[in-house]
Amino acid sequence: MNRNQALGDLKTIRQIMKRTQKEAGRHSGWFILIAGVLWLVGFTANQFVPEYAGWTWAAVNLGGMIAMGWTGIRLTRRSDVRTTWWKPIFFFWVILAAFAILLGWLFDANDSVQIGLLAILAAALGYVQIGAIFQSLHISITGILVAAMAIGAFFLIPDHFLLAMALLGGGLLIGSGLWMIRSRT
Repeated sequence: MNRNQALGDLKTIRQIMKRTQKEAGRHSGWFILIAGVLWLVGFTANQFVPEYAGWTWAAVNLGGMIAMGWTGIRLTRRSDVRTTWWKPIFFFWVILAAFAILLGWLFDANDSVQIGLLAILAAALGYVQIGAIFQSLHISITGILVAAMAIGAFFLIPDHFLLAMALLGGGLLIGSGLWMIRSRT
């Protein structure tokens, strides 16, 4: 193989990598969009019917797992890019959730606001880490913004924290997800 052939092959590899990264970003957008809808529904219900918070989140999380599973299968079938990255990503989120539950239990988080803040900060940390792993500045920035909004709402409007997270957090995730899906970069 001569130098020109090697350079041509490297150029092709870079194009494939760029296309794969772009496709992965669009796929991530769907999951962030679904998470935003879940936050909108779950946190709104928590604000207005807190006595059903446990049942609401159980239904929202079950619906979210089904929606994300269906979306993942659908995207995989329609995509030119085949990957097995869904398994470590899935286990990453399961382990992060387990640690968040453990921390909530150890530090005796006992009301909807404390539990909500812990869950939000764990999710935001997950977004920042996934963004760093996959070199997606969009995902990392989304996580940073979600964390900043959650901390701000926790201290500035604690009585309306849950509603703020429904509207601001859910809205940010929905907007970020839509932007990532439609993004050409």
